[in-house]
Amino acid sequence: MSGLIGYFGCQPGEIIQQMLYQLEYRFTNSPQQVSTSEFTAIVATVPDQANHNYHAGVWRKDNLVLVINGFFTGETYNTKPQDIIVNYVQNGINALCNLEGAFTIALYDRLSNTGYLIRDGSGQKTLYFGQVEQTLFFAVEPKAIHQLPHFSPQLNYAALAQYLSFSFVPGCNTMLKGLYELPAGHYLTWKNNEYALKRYFLFEQASVKPIFQSQTVDKSALQFKRLLTSAVGDRLPNTNDLGIFLSGGLDSSVVTVELARLKPKNLNTFSIHFGKKYPNELDYARAVAKQHNTQHHEVHIKPKHFLQRLSNIIWLLDDPIGDPITVPNFELAQYASNYSQWIFNGEGGDPCFGGPKNYGMLLSHWYGTDFAGPDKQMREINYLKSFQRAYDELDKLLTPDVKHSFSHDTDLVGILSPFFNTQMPDTLLNKLMAMNIRLKGAHLILPKVERMLQAHKLNALSPLFDERIVRFSFRLPGNQKINHGDEKLVIKQAYQSQLPAIVINRAKSGMRVPVQFWCQGEMKRYIKHIFSKKEVTQSGIFNYERLKQLINYNTGEHNSRFGIKLWMLLTFEIWRRLVIEKHSI
Repeated sequence: MSGLIGYFGCQPGEIIQQMLYQLEYRFTNSPQQVSTSEFTAIVATVPDQANHNYHAGVWRKDNLVLVINGFFTGETYNTKPQDIIVNYVQNGINALCNLEGAFTIALYDRLSNTGYLIRDGSGQKTLYFGQVEQTLFFAVEPKAIHQLPHFSPQLNYAALAQYLSFSFVPGCNTMLKGLYELPAGHYLTWKNNEYALKRYFLFEQASVKPIFQSQTVDKSALQFKRLLTSAVGDRLPNTNDLGIFLSGGLDSSVVTVELARLKPKNLNTFSIHFGKKYPNELDYARAVAKQHNTQHHEVHIKPKHFLQRLSNIIWLLDDPIGDPITVPNFELAQYASNYSQWIFNGEGGDPCFGGPKNYGMLLSHWYGTDFAGPDKQMREINYLKSFQRAYDELDKLLTPDVKHSFSHDTDLVGILSPFFNTQMPDTLLNKLMAMNIRLKGAHLILPKVERMLQAHKLNALSPLFDERIVRFSFRLPGNQKINHGDEKLVIKQAYQSQLPAIVINRAKSGMRVPVQFWCQGEMKRYIKHIFSKKEVTQSGIFNYERLKQLINYNTGEHNSRFGIKLWMLLTFEIWRRLVIEKHSI
């Protein structure tokens, strides 16, 4: 299991126990606790069958206390906790910034009365924090903090606008005022009752090395294959009972290839579908499973199965994420828990290697909008629209009081402008990739997968988000990522001989959860119950008449994406009642 909670400061002993109670499913088998006058923490124990590069515990030396939760990879694979303490004593906190892997770390230096929190470079583990007077609380999930008696949950309206635009809350913000997420590749310093953040994983710097720009695609493919082999190998536990979520797409398929080669026995592959009347990718997944001799499983996801536990799923998800794949992830994890505690995935291919969702922005740049023209916000607005969520609904959907509580320029455009305006990386494709890795990857993709699997005591493993692969992707020439509408060229070149041709040559479609049909059919009654006129009016957040139009699929406008909007709204509303109103559903 994976868990870390605690605080810098002085609190009564029952406070840490209250935090533990909220996340008890993460802390089995006698977690370790450390308590000093200014630092208290509890960390989960090392998971069963973990390899020797996995560290979870407390280490002390002189005036230092080190708490680690996670594993190290790459050149830091063999790093021991004692090495970290020695390096810190010699070189300070920057010595810890060389670590790679999936981890969160808390360190307290009693001599200088300074505390540190560190999140891994890609964000494969999460860490949240909030300051209440002279105490800084931290936890792997928000609920360990927002359920404390010290904390009064208040909705962050800027975060709500971001959530409706992106389907997740990007950056440091969460949906609650005063509660924040430590960004991936950052560390936090706590001193004199104040905190400061600093970014340390500057993967974009890899893109300035011109030597790689003339490299052939064959050489790049060979390098990628070696990196992925290492990334998968560094994550292997001490068991042959492994699983992978195999969608049938390219990314999960190449990870399956590596797993089948490194651990050929008892590899379980898991795929989902939504019934015969909906499109699926089962044929692709079956072809990969057959070629690599896996034990293949297919799970049918139906609203009638998950609706009764939807509120619990959202409670476990905690900070709301409006991507409808979250529930299938939860359901698939529940099934997979019967076969393995260690589940790999193919997340990371799109953010790191120029997935198809970048096309719209690239086409606009090449043939349409002049981003340097008089309306300099156009690139940011185009990006917001490219998510095809509810950005265009903000003015009609939100009440006047809510709209006056956030700034479009600061809270939406302002999140994106630094990525576009930076000198490094210098190409639009790499700028978009940096945004996707740091925003979508670290605040949507990785937290979603980790939390839905941890709910079933499973360990999520995401080798394509390995720091070495992230840096490698920025060294590649753009035409080895996207070329003439074909994406992920270097991955296809690396594995074309080890995957069925139908997988290599297929067009990218993504896992399409049929919420457009569910919200009009099997889920409509449930949605109407949640969004009763009384409830909507009392909350004062949404315009009921606009909500009713969306629920009835009748806005009088050319807009066919009612399902995704309703799913996002439903997820938020259930979360709001559970967390802010503290009402069960």
